[in-house]
Amino acid sequence: VDGDLDLRDVKRMNFSPSEQAIYSLQVGDVLVTEGSGSRETVGTSAVWRGEVPGTVCFQNTLLRLRPRDGLSDGRYLGWWMRHAHAAGMVAKETRGANIQHLGAESLRGMESDFPGLTTQRQIADFLDDQVSRIEEAVRLRYEQIDLLDDRLNSALELLLVTPYADTQPLARLADPMRPIQYGIVLPGPDVEGGVPIIKGGDVAAGRMRSDLLKRTAHEIDNQYARSRVIGGDLVIAIRGSVGEIGLVPDELGGANLTQDSARIAPLGCDNEWLHANLETPTVQGRISRMVTGATVKGINISDLRRIEIPTPSSVSEQRALGREASRLKSDAQEVRALLKESNALFQERKRSLITAAVTGEFDVTTASGRGI
Repeated sequence: VDGDLDLRDVKRMNFSPSEQAIYSLQVGDVLVTEGSGSRETVGTSAVWRGEVPGTVCFQNTLLRLRPRDGLSDGRYLGWWMRHAHAAGMVAKETRGANIQHLGAESLRGMESDFPGLTTQRQIADFLDDQVSRIEEAVRLRYEQIDLLDDRLNSALELLLVTPYADTQPLARLADPMRPIQYGIVLPGPDVEGGVPIIKGGDVAAGRMRSDLLKRTAHEIDNQYARSRVIGGDLVIAIRGSVGEIGLVPDELGGANLTQDSARIAPLGCDNEWLHANLETPTVQGRISRMVTGATVKGINISDLRRIEIPTPSSVSEQRALGREASRLKSDAQEVRALLKESNALFQERKRSLITAAVTGEFDVTTASGRGI
């Protein structure tokens, strides 16, 4: 993440004394990401503050900026680098096709009119304080989102699970003519004008829209007619993000699935109720206990079909519960969207503040240190 170092898994390598002299880090050095699959993420940076004791060296996946004694302050250099990245200055210097690279010479050639050392330190002090306040506000918003999700899960549990001791295996709640089924094993390349396909990752990312899905050839789709979906079906991720559930909109009627997603076609039950029930902590826990695999985790269709679902005796009661569950989820989603919008504004405020301070748009010596 730009501005931070993830030091949870620091590796060890053999560096000769001469290599240590070249590649060892000093407090105040700025480490810059040299390569990435995305032009936008090349050039993310962080200041080395001696977080790991002893001699620490860097690899060739990073570039190092070292402040010159008496001319530049490492903290200011770090803030300038974050400004250069956010302003697109770094992106203009990257090269490459699949992997974008920022060369050391390109980084050296980037121009900036640095103020005097005293002013650099004043700017760094100001940004250290103000940005830490913003990042704390962002952290608290994410904490609120987590609490909101916990509250929603508890409400759904009390509504849909706690009152109902009787259960039904999931297969009995699905249309036997359209049983729980995964989709196309090899969908091939994305085909313009082809049939939309829903992957497990599409469910988790909320991409179940015609304009966001990849498409397979009609010839391939015809071989897997058994796994086509219609509006009102449920799709569950069975590989990777196992247990993520999505409701198929009418616009995706006739779409197909891949092998990492499965269709659940509700029959004799309310689909909103079943959707919410599958998302409760109790049912998600039952799904998790069926997951197998090390590198790629997944659940077998036979195991998914026998997941027990707490079930009211009447469909009319299910409908009432489904409507109430949908209301709870909609209310939570509205609050979640507001919190995320607030965080987006905080992030924009942070970028603007860094740019204004580094470029001299305002004088930090006269700026208020109160608030964000």
